[in-house]
Amino acid sequence: MSSAAKKRKRKRQSQAPVALVYVVTVLIFMALISMLAVYLLKSFGLLKEDEDKDAVVTVQTFNDLFARVNSKGVLSDMTLIRIDPADDSILVVPISAMTVSKTNNMTMRDIFSNQRMEGVKNAVEGTLELNIDNYATLSNDSFERVCDIYGGITYKAPEELYYLSKDNNENDISIQKGELASLGGRQIRLLTQYPVFSNGKQGNNEFLGEAMESLINSMFQQDYITKDNLDNIYSIITTNSDTDMNMEDFKLQKSYIKDMLSSKKTPAEKLIPRGTWGEKDSTFVFSDDFITELKEKAAEIADESEASSAAEGVTQTQAEAKNTEAETKTAEQ
Repeated sequence: MSSAAKKRKRKRQSQAPVALVYVVTVLIFMALISMLAVYLLKSFGLLKEDEDKDAVVTVQTFNDLFARVNSKGVLSDMTLIRIDPADDSILVVPISAMTVSKTNNMTMRDIFSNQRMEGVKNAVEGTLELNIDNYATLSNDSFERVCDIYGGITYKAPEELYYLSKDNNENDISIQKGELASLGGRQIRLLTQYPVFSNGKQGNNEFLGEAMESLINSMFQQDYITKDNLDNIYSIITTNSDTDMNMEDFKLQKSYIKDMLSSKKTPAEKLIPRGTWGEKDSTFVFSDDFITELKEKAAEIADESEASSAAEGVTQTQAEAKNTEAETKTAEQ
Protein backbone atom coordinates (compact mmCIF):
# COMPACT_ATOMS: atom_id res chain seq x y z
CA MET A 1 0.00 0.00 0.00
CA SER A 2 1.34 3.38 -0.99
CA SER A 3 2.18 6.10 1.53
CA ALA A 4 -0.67 8.36 0.23
CA ALA A 5 -3.28 5.59 0.66
CA LYS A 6 -2.15 4.96 4.25
CA LYS A 7 -2.53 8.66 5.06
CA ARG A 8 -6.07 8.74 3.67
CA LYS A 9 -7.06 5.68 5.73
CA ARG A 10 -5.65 7.20 8.93
CA LYS A 11 -7.56 10.45 8.20
CA ARG A 12 -10.89 8.62 7.81
CA GLN A 13 -10.31 6.73 11.08
CA SER A 14 -9.52 9.97 12.91
CA GLN A 15 -12.77 11.64 11.66
CA ALA A 16 -15.08 8.89 12.97
CA PRO A 17 -14.83 9.83 16.69
CA VAL A 18 -15.37 13.50 15.82
CA ALA A 19 -18.61 12.68 13.93
CA LEU A 20 -19.84 10.52 16.82
CA VAL A 21 -19.24 13.30 19.33
CA TYR A 22 -21.10 15.74 17.04
CA VAL A 23 -24.16 13.46 16.71
CA VAL A 24 -24.31 12.85 20.48
CA THR A 25 -24.04 16.60 21.15
CA VAL A 26 -26.91 17.36 18.74
CA LEU A 27 -29.15 14.69 20.34
CA ILE A 28 -28.46 16.01 23.84
CA PHE A 29 -29.19 19.56 22.67
CA MET A 30 -32.52 18.47 21.09
CA ALA A 31 -33.52 16.65 24.30
CA LEU A 32 -32.82 19.76 26.36
CA ILE A 33 -34.87 21.90 23.96
CA SER A 34 -37.77 19.40 24.18
CA MET A 35 -37.69 19.41 27.99
CA LEU A 36 -37.67 23.21 28.00
CA ALA A 37 -40.63 23.31 25.58
CA VAL A 38 -42.65 20.91 27.75
CA TYR A 39 -41.87 22.98 30.84
CA LEU A 40 -42.99 26.20 29.17
CA LEU A 41 -46.21 24.61 27.84
CA LYS A 42 -47.09 23.36 31.32
CA SER A 43 -46.21 26.71 32.88
CA PHE A 44 -48.60 28.55 30.59
CA GLY A 45 -51.34 25.94 31.01
CA LEU A 46 -51.15 24.80 27.39
CA LEU A 47 -50.31 21.23 28.32
CA LYS A 48 -52.60 19.47 30.83
CA GLU A 49 -51.18 17.28 33.56
CA ASP A 50 -52.14 13.60 33.34
CA GLU A 51 -54.27 13.83 36.48
CA ASP A 52 -56.50 16.45 34.82
CA LYS A 53 -57.50 14.12 32.02
CA ASP A 54 -59.91 12.15 34.19
CA ALA A 55 -61.61 15.20 35.68
CA VAL A 56 -65.42 14.87 35.59
CA VAL A 57 -67.42 17.85 34.34
CA THR A 58 -71.14 18.54 34.15
CA VAL A 59 -72.89 18.61 30.79
CA GLN A 60 -74.79 21.87 30.53
CA THR A 61 -78.57 21.90 30.94
CA PHE A 62 -80.87 24.62 29.66
CA ASN A 63 -84.01 26.18 31.14
CA ASP A 64 -85.87 28.05 28.41
CA LEU A 65 -89.04 30.08 28.97
CA PHE A 66 -91.33 30.55 25.97
CA ALA A 67 -94.31 32.90 26.26
CA ARG A 68 -97.19 33.33 23.83
CA VAL A 69 -98.40 36.90 23.39
CA ASN A 70 -101.75 37.47 21.63
CA SER A 71 -102.55 39.98 18.90
CA LYS A 72 -103.37 42.63 21.52
CA GLY A 73 -99.94 42.32 23.14
CA VAL A 74 -101.30 40.50 26.19
CA LEU A 75 -99.45 37.56 27.76
CA SER A 76 -101.57 34.44 27.10
CA ASP A 77 -99.54 31.55 28.53
CA MET A 78 -96.00 30.26 28.99
CA THR A 79 -94.08 27.01 28.79
CA LEU A 80 -90.90 26.27 30.72
CA ILE A 81 -88.77 23.74 28.84
CA ARG A 82 -85.78 22.19 30.59
CA ILE A 83 -83.35 20.39 28.26
CA ASP A 84 -81.03 17.89 29.94
CA PRO A 85 -78.62 16.38 27.37
CA ALA A 86 -76.88 14.19 29.96
CA ASP A 87 -80.13 12.37 30.67
CA ASP A 88 -81.59 12.73 27.16
CA SER A 89 -84.67 14.26 28.74
CA ILE A 90 -86.86 17.33 28.31
CA LEU A 91 -89.17 18.54 31.07
CA VAL A 92 -92.24 20.52 29.96
CA VAL A 93 -93.99 22.79 32.47
CA PRO A 94 -96.99 24.85 31.28
CA ILE A 95 -97.45 28.09 33.23
CA SER A 96 -100.63 30.13 33.29
CA ALA A 97 -100.40 33.88 32.67
CA MET A 98 -102.53 34.25 35.81
CA THR A 99 -99.79 32.74 38.00
CA VAL A 100 -98.95 34.96 40.97
CA SER A 101 -95.33 35.93 41.58
CA LYS A 102 -93.91 35.32 45.04
CA THR A 103 -91.77 38.43 44.74
CA ASN A 104 -94.55 41.04 44.38
CA ASN A 105 -97.92 39.16 44.37
CA MET A 106 -98.63 40.35 40.82
CA THR A 107 -99.78 38.01 38.06
CA MET A 108 -97.30 37.19 35.31
CA ARG A 109 -99.66 38.89 32.86
CA ASP A 110 -99.52 42.16 34.80
CA ILE A 111 -95.75 41.91 35.20
CA PHE A 112 -95.39 41.42 31.45
CA SER A 113 -97.50 44.49 30.71
CA ASN A 114 -95.19 46.61 32.89
CA GLN A 115 -91.74 45.01 32.65
CA ARG A 116 -91.91 42.78 29.57
CA MET A 117 -90.10 39.43 29.53
CA GLU A 118 -87.13 40.51 31.64
CA GLY A 119 -89.53 41.13 34.51
CA VAL A 120 -91.40 37.87 33.88
CA LYS A 121 -88.13 35.94 33.85
CA ASN A 122 -87.15 37.38 37.24
CA ALA A 123 -90.61 36.67 38.64
CA VAL A 124 -90.58 33.03 37.44
CA GLU A 125 -87.09 32.51 38.86
CA GLY A 126 -88.13 33.95 42.23
CA THR A 127 -91.34 31.93 42.32
CA LEU A 128 -90.04 28.55 41.17
CA GLU A 129 -86.54 28.98 42.68
CA LEU A 130 -85.15 27.93 39.32
CA ASN A 131 -82.74 29.74 36.99
CA ILE A 132 -83.92 30.67 33.50
CA ASP A 133 -81.20 30.59 30.84
CA ASN A 134 -83.11 32.13 27.95
CA TYR A 135 -86.57 33.50 27.22
CA ALA A 136 -88.57 34.42 24.12
CA THR A 137 -92.07 35.55 23.21
CA LEU A 138 -94.05 34.06 20.33
CA SER A 139 -96.93 35.68 18.51
CA ASN A 140 -100.05 33.64 17.73
CA ASP A 141 -98.79 33.18 14.19
CA SER A 142 -95.31 32.05 15.28
CA PHE A 143 -96.83 29.55 17.73
CA GLU A 144 -99.05 28.07 15.01
CA ARG A 145 -96.22 27.89 12.46
CA VAL A 146 -93.95 25.93 14.80
CA CYS A 147 -96.78 23.47 15.54
CA ASP A 148 -97.62 23.03 11.87
CA ILE A 149 -94.04 22.14 10.87
CA TYR A 150 -94.72 18.72 12.40
CA GLY A 151 -98.34 18.39 11.34
CA GLY A 152 -99.76 19.36 14.73
CA ILE A 153 -100.75 16.70 17.29
CA THR A 154 -103.24 13.91 17.85
CA TYR A 155 -105.46 14.57 20.87
CA LYS A 156 -108.07 12.47 22.68
CA ALA A 157 -110.58 14.77 24.34
CA PRO A 158 -111.41 13.88 27.98
CA GLU A 159 -114.79 15.60 27.60
CA GLU A 160 -116.87 17.28 24.92
CA LEU A 161 -115.19 20.50 23.83
CA TYR A 162 -117.41 22.98 22.04
CA TYR A 163 -117.07 26.68 21.24
CA LEU A 164 -118.49 28.89 18.50
CA SER A 165 -116.27 31.82 17.59
CA LYS A 166 -117.71 35.27 17.00
CA ASP A 167 -115.08 35.87 14.32
CA ASN A 168 -115.29 33.06 11.76
CA ASN A 169 -115.87 29.34 11.33
CA GLU A 170 -112.13 28.64 11.28
CA ASN A 171 -111.99 29.51 14.97
CA ASP A 172 -114.83 27.16 16.01
CA ILE A 173 -114.07 24.17 18.25
CA SER A 174 -116.17 21.00 18.23
CA ILE A 175 -114.62 17.78 19.55
CA GLN A 176 -116.60 14.89 21.01
CA LYS A 177 -115.57 13.16 24.23
CA GLY A 178 -113.15 10.33 23.48
CA GLU A 179 -112.69 11.47 19.89
CA LEU A 180 -109.17 11.13 18.51
CA ALA A 181 -108.74 14.50 16.81
CA SER A 182 -105.89 15.75 14.63
CA LEU A 183 -105.19 19.32 15.68
CA GLY A 184 -103.26 21.90 13.67
CA GLY A 185 -101.47 24.90 15.09
CA ARG A 186 -104.55 27.14 15.13
CA GLN A 187 -106.73 24.58 16.96
CA ILE A 188 -103.97 23.92 19.49
CA ARG A 189 -103.72 27.63 20.19
CA LEU A 190 -107.50 28.05 20.52
CA LEU A 191 -107.78 25.17 22.99
CA THR A 192 -105.17 26.81 25.22
CA GLN A 193 -107.35 29.92 25.55
CA TYR A 194 -111.03 29.11 24.92
CA PRO A 195 -113.31 28.45 27.95
CA VAL A 196 -114.13 24.90 26.85
CA PHE A 197 -112.91 22.83 29.80
CA SER A 198 -115.12 22.03 32.78
CA ASN A 199 -112.27 22.81 35.20
CA GLY A 200 -111.68 26.26 33.70
CA LYS A 201 -108.19 27.64 33.08
CA GLN A 202 -106.67 24.62 34.80
CA GLY A 203 -107.99 22.58 31.88
CA ASN A 204 -106.41 25.00 29.40
CA ASN A 205 -103.09 24.72 31.19
CA GLU A 206 -103.25 20.93 31.30
CA PHE A 207 -103.97 20.87 27.58
CA LEU A 208 -101.01 23.18 26.88
CA GLY A 209 -98.71 20.80 28.75
CA GLU A 210 -100.04 17.77 26.90
CA ALA A 211 -99.81 19.54 23.54
CA MET A 212 -96.21 20.68 24.06
CA GLU A 213 -95.15 17.25 25.32
CA SER A 214 -96.71 15.61 22.27
CA LEU A 215 -95.23 18.18 19.89
CA ILE A 216 -91.67 17.85 21.23
CA ASN A 217 -91.82 14.05 21.14
CA SER A 218 -93.07 14.31 17.55
CA MET A 219 -90.06 16.50 16.77
CA PHE A 220 -87.75 13.74 18.01
CA GLN A 221 -89.66 11.00 16.20
CA GLN A 222 -89.27 13.01 12.99
CA ASP A 223 -85.59 13.73 13.69
CA TYR A 224 -84.71 14.15 10.00
CA ILE A 225 -87.22 17.00 9.73
CA THR A 226 -86.08 18.57 12.99
CA LYS A 227 -82.38 18.57 12.04
CA ASP A 228 -83.23 20.41 8.84
CA ASN A 229 -85.56 22.87 10.57
CA LEU A 230 -83.74 23.90 13.76
CA ASP A 231 -82.49 27.11 12.16
CA ASN A 232 -85.95 27.79 10.76
CA ILE A 233 -87.57 27.27 14.18
CA TYR A 234 -85.06 29.63 15.78
CA SER A 235 -85.88 32.25 13.14
CA ILE A 236 -89.64 31.87 13.66
CA ILE A 237 -89.35 32.12 17.44
CA THR A 238 -86.97 35.08 17.61
CA THR A 239 -88.37 37.25 14.80
CA ASN A 240 -90.09 40.28 16.36
CA SER A 241 -89.66 38.55 19.73
CA ASP A 242 -88.86 39.92 23.17
CA THR A 243 -85.94 37.57 23.71
CA ASP A 244 -82.46 37.36 25.20
CA MET A 245 -81.50 34.31 23.11
CA ASN A 246 -78.80 35.27 20.62
CA MET A 247 -77.24 33.21 17.85
CA GLU A 248 -74.44 31.92 20.06
CA ASP A 249 -76.95 30.72 22.69
CA PHE A 250 -78.94 28.97 19.98
CA LYS A 251 -75.93 27.27 18.37
CA LEU A 252 -74.77 25.89 21.71
CA GLN A 253 -78.20 24.42 22.44
CA LYS A 254 -78.47 23.23 18.84
CA SER A 255 -75.27 21.18 19.14
CA TYR A 256 -76.67 19.33 22.16
CA ILE A 257 -80.14 18.89 20.63
CA LYS A 258 -78.64 17.31 17.52
CA ASP A 259 -76.85 14.77 19.71
CA MET A 260 -80.10 14.04 21.53
CA LEU A 261 -81.92 13.53 18.23
CA SER A 262 -79.47 10.75 17.41
CA SER A 263 -80.64 8.80 20.47
CA LYS A 264 -84.00 8.10 18.76
CA LYS A 265 -85.83 8.67 22.06
CA THR A 266 -89.03 10.55 22.85
CA PRO A 267 -87.60 12.62 25.70
CA ALA A 268 -90.41 15.02 26.65
CA GLU A 269 -92.32 14.61 29.90
CA LYS A 270 -94.90 17.11 31.14
CA LEU A 271 -95.26 18.27 34.72
CA ILE A 272 -98.60 20.01 35.30
CA PRO A 273 -98.54 22.70 38.00
CA ARG A 274 -100.64 22.17 41.11
CA GLY A 275 -101.93 24.97 43.29
CA THR A 276 -104.87 27.18 44.09
CA TRP A 277 -107.01 29.16 41.66
CA GLY A 278 -108.60 32.43 42.76
CA GLU A 279 -112.17 33.57 42.13
CA LYS A 280 -113.18 33.22 38.45
CA ASP A 281 -109.68 31.90 37.70
CA SER A 282 -108.29 35.41 38.08
CA THR A 283 -105.14 34.18 39.86
CA PHE A 284 -103.14 30.99 40.37
CA VAL A 285 -100.69 30.22 43.19
CA PHE A 286 -98.26 27.31 42.95
CA SER A 287 -98.39 24.84 45.84
CA ASP A 288 -95.17 24.31 47.79
CA ASP A 289 -95.17 20.58 47.09
CA PHE A 290 -95.32 21.26 43.35
CA ILE A 291 -92.30 23.58 43.53
CA THR A 292 -90.41 20.92 45.48
CA GLU A 293 -91.30 18.25 42.91
CA LEU A 294 -90.23 20.54 40.08
CA LYS A 295 -86.84 21.16 41.65
CA GLU A 296 -86.34 17.45 42.18
CA LYS A 297 -87.30 16.58 38.62
CA ALA A 298 -85.14 19.41 37.27
CA ALA A 299 -82.20 18.05 39.30
CA GLU A 300 -81.69 21.39 41.04
CA ILE A 301 -80.89 19.66 44.33
CA ALA A 302 -77.09 19.68 44.54
CA ASP A 303 -76.57 16.08 45.65
CA GLU A 304 -78.69 14.71 42.82
CA SER A 305 -76.94 16.91 40.28
CA GLU A 306 -73.47 15.80 41.42
CA ALA A 307 -74.48 12.14 41.43
CA SER A 308 -75.83 12.46 37.91
CA SER A 309 -72.58 14.05 36.72
CA ALA A 310 -70.48 11.26 38.24
CA ALA A 311 -72.69 8.57 36.74
CA GLU A 312 -72.35 10.05 33.29
CA GLY A 313 -68.55 10.01 33.54
CA VAL A 314 -68.04 12.82 31.08
CA THR A 315 -64.32 13.58 30.95
CA GLN A 316 -62.59 16.93 30.54
CA THR A 317 -61.22 15.77 27.19
CA GLN A 318 -64.75 14.97 25.97
CA ALA A 319 -66.00 18.35 27.15
CA GLU A 320 -63.20 20.15 25.32
CA ALA A 321 -64.01 18.15 22.19
CA LYS A 322 -67.66 19.22 22.48
CA ASN A 323 -66.66 22.87 22.87
CA THR A 324 -64.31 22.61 19.90
CA GLU A 325 -67.10 21.05 17.83
CA ALA A 326 -69.52 23.83 18.82
CA GLU A 327 -66.91 26.48 17.95
CA THR A 328 -66.27 24.81 14.60
CA LYS A 329 -70.00 24.73 13.84
CA THR A 330 -70.27 28.39 14.81
CA ALA A 331 -67.45 29.29 12.43
CA GLU A 332 -69.00 27.28 9.62
CA GLN A 333 -72.44 28.80 10.08
